[in-house]
Amino acid sequence: MKFKSGDRWKSSKSELKYRTWRKNVFELNKRKVGLSKWYVCMKCKLKRKTTRILHAHHIKSWEKFPKQRYNKTNGVVMCKKCHYKFHRKYGYEALEKPELLNEYLGG
Repeated sequence: MKFKSGDRWKSSKSELKYRTWRKNVFELNKRKVGLSKWYVCMKCKLKRKTTRILHAHHIKSWEKFPKQRYNKTNGVVMCKKCHYKFHRKYGYEALEKPELLNEYLGG
């Protein structure tokens, strides 16, 4: 994953913490949902052996919940398509209301 200038990564320490969080979210998904074999999108149930087309999404906003920022249970795996659909549907409202993710995944 390449980090562009202007992203949230202000230091190599932040970048390392984010990468570790992302890896932990994917591994938790693989163990709990993918039977230790697959990474699984929590919306459409797409299964993949690699994380190439999958995103780790924060359940509680990066900005609004800084103490939860790197907690591996504050992440959910979605394919790129479902992740983009989520943000198109809820926009910035999702930053204020983490429960919208549960609504999206359940509906």
